[in-house]
Amino acid sequence: MSNFIPVSLIDYPGVISSVAFFNGCNLRCRYCHNPELVNSALGENRLEEFLSSLEGKDIEGVAVSGGEPLFLPDMPEFLRTLKDRGFLVKLDTNGSYPGRLERVCGEGLADFVSVDLKAFNDSDVKEITRSNYGIDKFIKTIDVLREHKVGFEVRHTLWKVPDEDDVKSVVSGLSDAGLVVQFPVRNGRWLDKRFDISLSPDEHALIRAMFDKYDVKYRNSFDS
Repeated sequence: MSNFIPVSLIDYPGVISSVAFFNGCNLRCRYCHNPELVNSALGENRLEEFLSSLEGKDIEGVAVSGGEPLFLPDMPEFLRTLKDRGFLVKLDTNGSYPGRLERVCGEGLADFVSVDLKAFNDSDVKEITRSNYGIDKFIKTIDVLREHKVGFEVRHTLWKVPDEDDVKSVVSGLSDAGLVVQFPVRNGRWLDKRFDISLSPDEHALIRAMFDKYDVKYRNSFDS
């Protein structure tokens, strides 16, 4: 574990939580604002410090984030430690490990999952993640969550004006999920330092009209 936030009221909606950040990720998303977590598979391990910090606190749950938590093969053991201590667990994932998520859900190790939707077609997914990750794995991830009846939300970070037909094709199959559309965090530390997102007011209006057709929550934008 790389770092943690002792108390958060926003990372696990409705739950007083701590947030645990883990190093390592299989994707290289251009707008990633935590490059130190992506590039450092190893580093200082603050696991014991984190577990000690939970003792005697009014913490109800733990949001597990990264990086990509499921990048680590032993992540189920950490989640089981949290569950054994009575905590609710929210897992943040980029959606590219449906097989590993199957084990997590099958063993009852996650109570809620936030799944990233990087883009709405394979070409854009590969462009923004700089990987061979395809949208088929995202769909399999959603299928796993439905099969095991685990609550989830889907998060899309805006980085371009998506194709409206692609959006309809994907979002129409997510009627049972909360869809969150958010703008990227601009902290000057993006993984791809040459990458830029410049959307005009007209493009903002087009995007909003596109997503307002669905049950969408906005973060960091559109008066959220």
